[in-house]
Amino acid sequence: MAWLSCGLAGTAAPPPPASIPREPLQCPVKAGKSGKCLSSAPSSIPLKAPHPVGTPASASTLREAPLNCPFCDEEIKDRATVCKHCGRDLLILRPVLDRFADIETRLVAVETALHTLSGHVDTVRTNSLPPAAGSGFGDFAAVRRMVGHFVALVALLLIAHWVIIGILDLNTLVLRLVSILIPLPFGLTGPRSLRATIGMAATASVAAVWGMLVITGAIDHVPVLPQGTRDWIETLEYVASIGLAYGSGRLVAEWWAARKSPAKAGHSLVYEMATLLARSSAPRNETKVHAKQRVEAIANWLNIMALMVTAACSIATGVGRFFH
Repeated sequence: MAWLSCGLAGTAAPPPPASIPREPLQCPVKAGKSGKCLSSAPSSIPLKAPHPVGTPASASTLREAPLNCPFCDEEIKDRATVCKHCGRDLLILRPVLDRFADIETRLVAVETALHTLSGHVDTVRTNSLPPAAGSGFGDFAAVRRMVGHFVALVALLLIAHWVIIGILDLNTLVLRLVSILIPLPFGLTGPRSLRATIGMAATASVAAVWGMLVITGAIDHVPVLPQGTRDWIETLEYVASIGLAYGSGRLVAEWWAARKSPAKAGHSLVYEMATLLARSSAPRNETKVHAKQRVEAIANWLNIMALMVTAACSIATGVGRFFH
């Protein structure tokens, strides 16, 4: 039996027909300076054979290369089941090596898929970018919407004036109340920027009042321009009433948008003012979370106060004269 065991110990599996060179495994635990391996299992997985990127290699291809014995650190054939140098049995390591090779193959496939997906994401992001600020189509569409908004507001005010004064011959107080109520919904859907809101409110109110003066002059056969200081003051109050009503509608829209989504409130004038106030009165060592909460609270109060003041001024300039 002795000669049989010796014969088995020195027998190695026949080498594969074609092997791919690979780097040998290194022992992770060595005894001091002697360098003797103390580990009973391999410490690192076999390195993969060179193959094109995006083409995962099979498990058999990855393992068809020489490796080092995990017990004596001598180079042996990859298909060997017994080390020809130390006689240790390597058959138990085969499933582990196959498992490592399969995991490495899957990792290569995952990396390839991630690279492909990253390319698709970059393509989608590039195609979904908004047009540049100087794009002629975007500017023309915005101007067209503003012009339509302006024309609709002025036309509705003039129609209301002609119906109330020219046809129904109602009291002027009714016209003032209607002139306050009509700009409110237009302010809700008007432009969001401060300059656009102020410009729309000013131009629409002046154009509407001028058109009303022309209609009144044509119906009553009186001069179009106001006569005397009192008439001028009353006309300017009427202009201010319409413009402030439009501004009140814009403030209501911003307040409602801030309540639904606080992230959308960062572009409004009230939020910018609240940020300045919060920074000027910020305590020491204030965190960003607390600062943001304080800015949102200040902006909410400022928006409510501005809305109340604007609405009150609109009503006072519009119908206040009738209660003197």
